[in-house]
Amino acid sequence: MSQARVKDVDYYVLVEKLKQAANKSCLVERTNRDRWEKYVADNKVRETSLEAFGKVKFIRGETKLAGIEMGDEWDGCYAYSDDDEAALKFVPGK
Repeated sequence: MSQARVKDVDYYVLVEKLKQAANKSCLVERTNRDRWEKYVADNKVRETSLEAFGKVKFIRGETKLAGIEMGDEWDGCYAYSDDDEAALKFVPGK
């Protein structure tokens, strides 16, 4: 059984994928509490850990969390900062 990990991803590609996911109603945001809680539970996302990694990585801006469910390689949970132009992806263990 492997450990969950967090990896860097291209912020600019992520922003485009977030827009695509929002347009297709495939974006899961924390503001939609019920959907977010189900997404976190179903995908075994360590929300607190991901947010902590973001706070360490992102110096200038607030850490935002979002999930993508479009059926492609960008599906997953992300922490990102618009001010820092940086992003992280949560990769669950198996």
